Amino acid sequence: MARARDFTTLTRSVTPAEFKLPAEGITLDEVERQLLVQALERSGGNQTQAGQLLGLNRDQVRYRVEKFGLTVKS
Repeated sequence: MARARDFTTLTRSVTPAEFKLPAEGITLDEVERQLLVQALERSGGNQTQAGQLLGLNRDQVRYRVEKFGLTVKS
C-alpha cells in the first residue's frame, strides 16, 4: 500500500497558492511545458540542472524539449 512519503510531491512544502487552476482550465501538457520552460530559464538552459529542479533526468528533459518544440539556449 502506498503511503504519503512515497509521493514526493505530497511531502514537499508547496503552498496551494503556488498552483492555481485558471478559471477557463488548462491542459496538463501546458502545465508541463510551462514548468519545463521555467526550469530551463532558471538553469540558464542547462538540461541536467533543469531536470534536477523537476525531478527528471537529462534524457527526460531532452524528450520534453523535443515534444514541445522548444529551443534551448546554452
